[in-house]
Parts: sequence; structure tokens; C-alpha cells
Amino acid sequence: MSLSQPIRCHFCQQTPCLTRCAEYNDSLNQLATEYVKLVLAIGHHDPLYVDAYYGPAQWRAQVEAQDLSLDTLAEHSADLVSRLEQARHDLLCQSLRDRHHFLSKQLASVAVYLKRSMGQSLSFDAESRALYDTRAPEHSLTDFNEALARLDSLLPGEGTLAKCFDAYRQQFIVPADRVPLVFTAAVEHARLLTRCHLALPEGEQFRVEFVKDKIWTAYNWYQGDYTSLIQLNQDHPLHLERALELASHEGYPGHHVFNLLQERELVKGLGWWEYAIYPLYSPISFLSEGSANFGLSLLMSKEERIDFEHQVLMPMAGIAGDLRHYHEVIEAYKALANLDTLVCRQLIDAEITREEAARLLVDYALYTPEKAAQRVRFYLANRSYVLNYHHGEESVGEYVTRKARDSAQAWKAFAALLARPRAASEIIR
Repeated sequence: MSLSQPIRCHFCQQTPCLTRCAEYNDSLNQLATEYVKLVLAIGHHDPLYVDAYYGPAQWRAQVEAQDLSLDTLAEHSADLVSRLEQARHDLLCQSLRDRHHFLSKQLASVAVYLKRSMGQSLSFDAESRALYDTRAPEHSLTDFNEALARLDSLLPGEGTLAKCFDAYRQQFIVPADRVPLVFTAAVEHARLLTRCHLALPEGEQFRVEFVKDKIWTAYNWYQGDYTSLIQLNQDHPLHLERALELASHEGYPGHHVFNLLQERELVKGLGWWEYAIYPLYSPISFLSEGSANFGLSLLMSKEERIDFEHQVLMPMAGIAGDLRHYHEVIEAYKALANLDTLVCRQLIDAEITREEAARLLVDYALYTPEKAAQRVRFYLANRSYVLNYHHGEESVGEYVTRKARDSAQAWKAFAALLARPRAASEIIR
């Protein structure tokens, strides 16, 4: 570099505000540290709240030793919200304003979650706005009549539509003893394709664990240092198409990539510790779940997916059948996705009982009774979190499409979104 060339600010790339940006960044660092410790303290009361943490171990130990009450944490939260708002007026460059905006959204959700933990009652929509920065579109059962009629025309057999759907899908169940082989192959293929578009860190890795008795189908537990534990729940059968869907959602380019990009770019790259903790019930989950659902459509075209399943996964699983027709059925079935939010909203708002919710999932979403019971348990445990899946997927897809004219630009927009997360209100037009 020439000695006469001006030094540019690390954050905004401008020359005039070099010192001031560094000072304001230091100020945000202090607030971010307090935010991380606050989230850890809530996690001490509710272990499910902290989905991932790979910050300093001494912070967690310090928080556990203090064992602060929820009332005290609520006071700390209000104080931190106030101080963060005061800091907003001093920020000169867009990079630090974006950082501040993310912290503000996350912290606002923390304050609401604390109130809910202490007994405040919220409707589904009020909670979703407060925790996830968005409200899901409303639907009625009649909105799904066309999709159900389409499925009825595609499915063979007699009896209820739910029974016909379940019977038809039986031929595409991966045998239990072959699930590890099929799922691992799907994850490795998703990883290979993702690497064609994104530069992933050397040494990034995952391991797969098979579990039972969970309210979810699969889960990614990000460990830090570019490593994930992916758990697959074997309470219910794995259908063939779910192998790639879960592989891309939990792994590549889903949750695993979502977390490692932030660790590389923001935690290790900039020292922004707020990204080293993931409070599950917060705005970042909208992007996390939405991008994980959307990723497979970026990764493979419909034809490429059918080819891979036909040539690789079906022989591995020992499955035979008309895969193209099966995907036509599954595509029609996915038009029912918003039923998830509709049923959960009615349950949380006490418009229906848990038994009625399960019956709606069987009659309209075509769940088996066992799967419906599992899903109702998920609703009661996670409440408005369900909107992050389909509403998130649609919103991320629309955002990426607006930013891109071709596949290369779509991947660029997608990667930028993962590496520097945006709240729902910033994504949704």
C-alpha cells in the first residue's frame, strides 16, 4: 500500500470517520457482551431458549454462578434496551447501523420473552410480531379445498383422503436399517452441491445421530468451530423425498451453513459476539428456518432432484415405484403447508382444543394420528414459532428473487443474507 493512500475505515470504508467508527464499535461490543450474558441467563432458566452458543465459556459459568431471577433479568433487559437506543444516534456508517438494528430487534424479543416467561399472555399474532418481527398471512380451511381436490384426483384407493395418502406413501418409506446410509448420502450430496456455489471453511464438518422420543423430525445443534451435530428423529418413518429436504434444511445450505457463515464473517471476522449465541425464540429464527426451507430449491432443480433420488437414493433404500408421479403428489401436498400455521394459531388462541387440532391435522393436513399428536406437542411447546417455516420460506424466496436475475446472483444474494442476517421486516416487501 502506498504511504500516500488514505486509510479507510474497517466498517464503512470511508476515510473521515475511522476513529469514531472504532469507538462506536467498541461501545456496541460492550452492549453485545451484556446481551449475550442476558440470553445465557434466560437459558439458565429455560434450556430450550439457547439453541446454540460458542462464545467464551467463562461467560456461561459466570451467568450460572449468579443465578439471577427472571425479575432481575427483566430489569437488566429494560436497561439494555434503553442504552442501546441511546447509542443509535452516534452511529455514522451503515455497517454499524446494521449491527445496531440486529441487536435492537433481538433484544426487543428478549424483553417480550421474559414477560411471557413471567406469565404475560399473548395471542399468536401478537407474539409472532414481538418475537419474530412478522405476522403470518391468515387462511381459512376453505382455502385448501382446491389442493385437497387435486390430491384426491392423483391418489389411488378408497376411503378417506388421509388414509389413501398414507397408504400411497408407504411404498416410498426408507427401511429403518437403511436410513443412516440414505440420509448420510443425501447430506453429502447437498454438501457437494453447496460447495460449488459457496466457499466453506476448511475443516467444517457434521456428524449425524439418530434419536427417538422428540417433538421434531430433525434438528441441527451447531457446536461452533464450523461443526454441527445433526439429529434425526426415528419416531416416524423417513419418506424418500424427506432425505434431501432434511439434509438441505439441517445441513447444506441450511442451518449448518447459516451458522458457520456468521461464525466466520461476524464472530471471528469482526469480533461481534452477539452472533455467537442463538436465542431460539427471536427474530433470527425467521431467516434461519426460512432460508433452510428455501435452500433445496437453490441447490437442485426438480429434474435434478428426481434424477438423484432415482439413481442414488432409491437403489440404496431398495425402493421401487413411479417417482415422477410421487413427486407430483408431494408437490400437490405442499400446497397445504399453511395449514400448519392456521391450526397452531387457532390452538394457541384457544379457539380449538388439542384434540380438535390433532383432528384437523388428520382431516386436512393428512397426518397420521401419531404424527398429528407429535405436531400438537410441538405447537404447545413452541407456539408461534411455526410461522417461521413456510412464511419464512416464501419471504426468503421472494427476497432472493428480487435481488437476482440468474442463478449466480441468487446464490450471491442468498449467501449475503446468511452471512449478515436481516430481520423479517427488512426482508418482506
